[in-house]
Amino acid sequence: MIIVHTPEGGDVERFDFRSVRTSEASIITRLMSAELSWPQVKARVSDDDPDALRVVAFVIKKRSNPSLRIDDFDPVADELVSKMDHRDIDAWAEIAAEKLALFDGPIEAAEPALNVVLDEADDVDYAKATIQRLLAGKFPAAPDKTEGNSEPTTGESTSSDASTSGSSPTSSTSTEADSTT
Repeated sequence: MIIVHTPEGGDVERFDFRSVRTSEASIITRLMSAELSWPQVKARVSDDDPDALRVVAFVIKKRSNPSLRIDDFDPVADELVSKMDHRDIDAWAEIAAEKLALFDGPIEAAEPALNVVLDEADDVDYAKATIQRLLAGKFPAAPDKTEGNSEPTTGESTSSDASTSGSSPTSSTSTEADSTT
């Protein structure tokens, strides 16, 4: 998941939520509420909770600006949103492919439901290509080599871990995946 900060009249910043380190997760939960767990923070980020988006973006932004204080980073609530990264889109597409395999109608009839992901994608072109692969019956495809196109631009690290998104193909929110154990 990518947190996108689009300040009016300023440069767009992207923060890779997956890059949050364990120590940073502790800081984030403390800044938000002592009673909040990390899974609850993740859910709130997925739900575009302004407090969660702000605190996570602040902690990641602080890596490149150590003197930054939380009071100095107070964007307008609508300037922060969470977007699906390539891994989230791929996880969503796996579920969509399973549902498409059970779909009774013409495959083109499923396209409007699949297009819902476009509003949630950080890289809309990647999402469109994924939808086309789904409609062509060619998903899953080989791993994408161009993922760097939607990665953060503020120097934070990334992770190659698999997504835990459990979104349905017609849902635009990510949730925790069901346990397979």
